[in-house]
Order: sequence, then C-alpha cells, then structure tokens
Amino acid sequence: MVAAQHIIYPDNQCNRHHICKKYKDAGIRIRLEKVADSKDHPKHFVRMIVNPRELIYPQSGYLGILPPEEGSIELLEKTFQHLFRKSPFEKDIHKYYLSRVDLCTNIRCDNKKVFRELVRLLRKTATPKKYERKFYQHKDKKKANRYNKHYIRIGCDSQELVIYDKTYQMNENDLVVAYDNLPAGVLRIEVRYGRDKLRHIEKQYNTDDPLDLLWLLMQESKPRICKLVEKCYPDLEYRSYEACLDAIEHSRFSGQTQSNMRTLVTQMQRKQTIDAVLGWMEDHGIQTDGLLQKFSKLGVSPIPLRQGYAAERMPSLPEILQTIGEKPVRVALSWWKRK
Repeated sequence: MVAAQHIIYPDNQCNRHHICKKYKDAGIRIRLEKVADSKDHPKHFVRMIVNPRELIYPQSGYLGILPPEEGSIELLEKTFQHLFRKSPFEKDIHKYYLSRVDLCTNIRCDNKKVFRELVRLLRKTATPKKYERKFYQHKDKKKANRYNKHYIRIGCDSQELVIYDKTYQMNENDLVVAYDNLPAGVLRIEVRYGRDKLRHIEKQYNTDDPLDLLWLLMQESKPRICKLVEKCYPDLEYRSYEACLDAIEHSRFSGQTQSNMRTLVTQMQRKQTIDAVLGWMEDHGIQTDGLLQKFSKLGVSPIPLRQGYAAERMPSLPEILQTIGEKPVRVALSWWKRK
C-alpha cells in the first residue's frame, strides 16, 4: 500500500479518477476511472494510453512511428504481457478493447519553411461541412495562439484529422533529446478514430480483438489517411499570387467571372479563411456562387502562396500523400526574402 501511494495520484481534472505513473517510461499512461451510468450506478474502468513504439523500442524517441509490419503486433503482445506479468493489471492484451487509435505518418523535408507555409495554406482552407475546427488550448493565450499557427485539428463525430509541424511541437514542449536526430522539417498527419468509429469497424470485420483490429488498421493506414485528407482538402496546387492571376487571365471564363476570381485571390492575402473572404464578397455584392468550382476546373487553389515565398508552386497535401514512397515531391525553392 505504501508503494502504491508513490505511483498512483488523484487526477487534478477529475476527482473521481486516478492516474498511475509507474509505466510512463514504457510508453503507457494508466487512468483509473469511476463513472456512473444513467441510473447513477458506479462503474470502474482501467484506461491505458499506449505508445506502442515507445513500449517496444524504449529509445525510439518522439518522432518515430510503429512500423506497419506483422512483427510489430507480435512484439507488442509479448512486451505488454512481460511488462504486466507481476502487476495488478491484466497482462493479456486480448482482454482489453480499443477506445481510440491514431493512424500516423511523417513527411520529412530538408527545409522547415516548406511545411510551415503548407500549414498556413491549410489553415486558410474552408472547414468541410459537418466538420468542426478545434484549437489547441493553453492557459497562456499567447502560447496557444503560437501553437495554433502550426497545428490544425478538425473533427466529425468520432473521427478527427490532425496536421501539425512536428519539429515545432517537439521544440515547444522540450521533447527533443540527444537521440532525436531531427530533420529540418517534419509534418505529422494523424487520423484519430474514437470508440464509435472503432465499433463500426469491429462490426464491419466481425472482430473486437484489439490486435486483430490494430493489424487491420496498420495495413489500411495509408488509404485511410489519404481518404480523409482528400475529403477535407481539395487536390489543387498552390501558386504564387502572380501565377494565380495569370492562370485566371488565360482561362476561358467570362470577364466578370475572372474579375470575381481575382478579387477572391487578392482578399485571401488579407483574410484568414476562405469563408471570411466569401462573406466579405457577398457583403459587397460580389457574386460567389460556384466560384470555388471554377478554381477546381483550373486545378489551382484560390489561396496564394505568401508574398516573397521562394517558390511559385506548392503541391496539394493529397498529392504529397499519394506520392509518398513512390517518387520524391519537389518544391523548387529559389530565394528567401530577406527582412
């Protein structure tokens, strides 16, 4: 009982829950939860948040992702069983169920400014219907505002897409350690499935075994990530302001349509989101119906690269993801504007 007092603490956010920190270094956080049902009958749960790569490879660092190989599942089962063999917690991982799974990929780049510009462009994109933009919260509002410039999170029901500058996050939270050999830029993309989404997958494949589901999701990770990204972000390349105007000028659209498209591109340099620009245009009596579809026909995003950016073109996020592992994605950088 004395030993338990040193590893189990009350949860500051909920006095009915406790936190066990004994297995933190193995990549596992444990919450002991007490919840009441509709009839006010208390139920108790053991909730584990597992970083499988950190559990299997303790010196892997924060940047790594579990390899999508069958051997990873076997190692996860064996390591989990060994860790809890003499503990009060159930050592058989098959007796647990999944309440959340994060499918992740890292995209690396030799120049951190490329991904910081891409995140800026993605932040300006309209949030899809039925989805909600969520923001990083912190008691220090300035820190939260800085963080949200490098972080995008949108969700619908129990499914979320999270995109952020991983190197910025690691530096901001002091997560960089000696064995993290960081490249200049890393863009982390995560698809997060909550319990309702996972329950749907369990019914679809007729299994609720956690390892079977993990192996299934690992094999389908890339198409699942690509599918949600394509749903949230159009496959339109980004161009410089001048290149956008040139594409509009050489299109077959009518003179008035071209004028409205130029206004949209120009206002995107000044406002934070497409929705804000469309609202401004409607307030000024400028026709916006079907305007975004015109840009889709051109294959060009109405959101221009920032003035002074060292490239005239940036591929869309769907294009970047689809080409991972097949061919290098090229962003031709020429010069950086000096301040």
